[in-house]
Amino acid sequence: MDKIVHMGLFGCTVLLLCIGYYRSKGHISALTLTLFWLVAAFYGLAIEFIQKYWAVERSFDMMDALADSIGALCGIIAFLFVRKWWLKK
Repeated sequence: MDKIVHMGLFGCTVLLLCIGYYRSKGHISALTLTLFWLVAAFYGLAIEFIQKYWAVERSFDMMDALADSIGALCGIIAFLFVRKWWLKK
């Protein structure tokens, strides 16, 4: 269940980020989508390192970082469907 929560949080974050960017600029490139995914993936990994070195009674879990990355990718895929079905001008 924990991994599903990670995927959901990162997926929703990236989805909303993409929608906001698209509505602001009127377009979004593949490079921008890739950048959003990379930033989210590195953010998830950074959180895991923070938990390992600074948080008390927390540990590093690479599977959490992987779930974050997969969730971010799912958010981008969801955005592509949202853009196709609801955001076209």
